[in-house]
Amino acid sequence: MNQRKAPAPLGAYVQTITAAGLCFVSGQVPVGPDGDLPAGDVAAQAEQVFTNLQNCLADEGLTMSDVVSITTYLVDISDAAEVSAVRSRFFGDQKPTSTVVEVSGFLNPAWRLEVQAIAVAREAGRQ
Repeated sequence: MNQRKAPAPLGAYVQTITAAGLCFVSGQVPVGPDGDLPAGDVAAQAEQVFTNLQNCLADEGLTMSDVVSITTYLVDISDAAEVSAVRSRFFGDQKPTSTVVEVSGFLNPAWRLEVQAIAVAREAGRQ
């Protein structure tokens, strides 16, 4: 479903889909619901990305503690430490599996990262 607090999808996809007890969250980019890119460095962009992820999960009745796996795409692998510091604030002691991949770019060249996630929808019968 398309989320109210995350930016609208830029193409023919949805923000989340739940199947077989898992919630798959499409890659979240550093754009707010208003379509604006946050001012500042990669940490500011990461803050927006993880806020978007958190909002997508909340709209599905889930939290960051339900996330079991994330994949982070960076245009500059040297940003990994800054992004990890922001990620730690959102996940706390929760440590999902994680993959970090360096990519050549995104649809908007100003974006520095994108994060997709898989969460467990723990309620019985949740689809």
